[in-house]
Amino acid sequence: MNRFTSRLGNWMEEVVKYSRYVANGGLLFTLYFTLIYGAFVYNNFLERIDGTFPGAWIAAAILLIIPLGHRPRTFIQDADQVFLLPELGDIRSYMIGVRLFNVAFAVLRALLVLLILLPLLVRTENYSSMEVLSFVVTMVLLSAAGRLARVEGIREWTILLFALVSGVCLLVDWTQWAWIPAFAPFILLHVKRHERIPLLHWLTLEEKSRAQFERVISWFVDLPTLREEVRERRLLTKLLERRVLQHVDASRYVYGLRIIRSNDSLDLILRLTAVALIVMWMSGGWYVGFVTPLFVGLTALQLVPLFKRLEAVSIVSWLPITRDERIEGYSWWAMRLLIVQAIVLVLVSIAFGATWDAAIGFILSIVVIRYYLSRLT
Repeated sequence: MNRFTSRLGNWMEEVVKYSRYVANGGLLFTLYFTLIYGAFVYNNFLERIDGTFPGAWIAAAILLIIPLGHRPRTFIQDADQVFLLPELGDIRSYMIGVRLFNVAFAVLRALLVLLILLPLLVRTENYSSMEVLSFVVTMVLLSAAGRLARVEGIREWTILLFALVSGVCLLVDWTQWAWIPAFAPFILLHVKRHERIPLLHWLTLEEKSRAQFERVISWFVDLPTLREEVRERRLLTKLLERRVLQHVDASRYVYGLRIIRSNDSLDLILRLTAVALIVMWMSGGWYVGFVTPLFVGLTALQLVPLFKRLEAVSIVSWLPITRDERIEGYSWWAMRLLIVQAIVLVLVSIAFGATWDAAIGFILSIVVIRYYLSRLT
């Protein structure tokens, strides 16, 4: 356990260090405003709905999602492949510490979701205090089971089967018994638990989790060496080659290729656009048009540090072009992607009842885009 507590202490020092940078960053205001606006929209949404709203179905769907997407921390390092190898069978205390740490994080994740979901259920469902407690326990258990499954190398779909049964219990008014199928995965996790540290597996988990942490920190602090996840996307790549490469514009081609294949760019835009559509649906008021500049700003906020990372690792830095040309090539793509996102959100906001606020939202989006892209210099 001494080895684990030592590495946990180093991690906490790192978190505190970067938290200071984040707290002192001016970009934090954007996130503050987003949270305040989201709370305002959600409160108005809850006031408009009644018992006919399918709150139980939404809760059941979230039970299926909560075990997914976990990035456990193991604090394993590259050097452990040499120096820790002789001790793998003798440091079960380290493994216990890793499991307890990840369970604590899984519980925290579940509680954050419950802060949003419980007001909805109280508004739409006639749950007793025991049923509410059962749902809370079910959410926590499934979240912890999903995270531990990643640690033990168990496929996530196995946990989804138990989550599905718990969701069915909600839909058939057996809410007070929903925790039983949610507890069952822990029997499997106990049987399948590792007796020795799976070094390579835990090292992979640590690399992915650290990359996710650094990706969030990069919104506020310059981390140009951050690793990124990419996908092949053959169709979009071939289209890019036909439309851009034939014009012999190396900067636009290389940055366009990285933007298309990076999970931190194209996927980011699609995810935030989907969330914006949900927020517009929940708004239902005259202010729905202001969702557009808010989420376009959040997208632009994350595209700026992406340029700095690409400039550090991309082959474009090897080409005989100036930094101004590289900025122009990246800005060319970012401007067009953000404007397309803004246009889509404006049209959807009009469908949800926006009028003059849609035009103001689009103008503010252009201002926000130009502001964030000016930070590339």
